[in-house]
Amino acid sequence: MVKLEAIKILDRDGEVMFRCPRCGKLFRKSKDYTKHVNKAHRHLFAKEN
Repeated sequence: MVKLEAIKILDRDGEVMFRCPRCGKLFRKSKDYTKHVNKAHRHLFAKEN
């Protein structure tokens, strides 16, 4: 199992933004980041039998 932890960035307005460490996409909301990881990087979390 792999754990993808977001890189947190402060923008010039003081808002926290989340960057995906795997592909570099930037997100304003943590919910959007979570949805992206679950869809785009799902293969990293596949169980091996």
